[in-house]
Amino acid sequence: MRKNILKYFLFFTMSIAIGQTEFDKVHPLLLSLNSNDGWTDIKEIDDLVNISMKEFGESGFCAIKVGKTIDIEPDRITDVIMDVNNYNSFLSNAESFKSEVVNQSDKNLIGYQYIKVDIPFFDDREYYFKMSREQILEQDTTTMCFWVLLEPLEKDANINTSAIYLEYGAGIWKSEQISPGKYNISYRLYMDPGGFIPTFVVDIINEISIVGLFQDALNEAYRRQNTRS
Repeated sequence: MRKNILKYFLFFTMSIAIGQTEFDKVHPLLLSLNSNDGWTDIKEIDDLVNISMKEFGESGFCAIKVGKTIDIEPDRITDVIMDVNNYNSFLSNAESFKSEVVNQSDKNLIGYQYIKVDIPFFDDREYYFKMSREQILEQDTTTMCFWVLLEPLEKDANINTSAIYLEYGAGIWKSEQISPGKYNISYRLYMDPGGFIPTFVVDIINEISIVGLFQDALNEAYRRQNTRS
């Protein structure tokens, strides 16, 4: 399975950490997503889910944030998000992508996703990513988990040549307690989709996908909590 790519990841991720070059590239993005500054509320949808946007860099694309106040422990949601191998069982659009874990430890994992794009004249997408439930800043205890896209060492026959490999993007889940047993949970995402796609289309696609994933993750966390109680 993609032997050259996996050799690269397994060699450089014995502790499943991002290489310094990759971290330097994504760290400003993570810091921007992590900050509560600069977000503009754009709408509220069913179930009191708030959607906000933030301009980022010169790409023209916007970062997107969804948030909601809930009464479930953040660790339960983090467990759901980190459960990449079971995405097919609870994500409503799971038929459109393939997810698999390449390597994993207690707090980190390296994963791979292939996204089927059912739009004429648009290529499929694929990427490797690191996901971690560690904090991105020592003094910040609000991070539930985050992910960043990883660059492959080389693009060889093991990478699908009909798909566009995505190299720049990140997401972060945050929890801020507002009262005993009540938490404001937010998911912030920035993704450069690669290829030529109009900016407004990218923003719409990102908004739809992030809202769906957010709601699916919360629903699964509630389901697991009720099953165990």
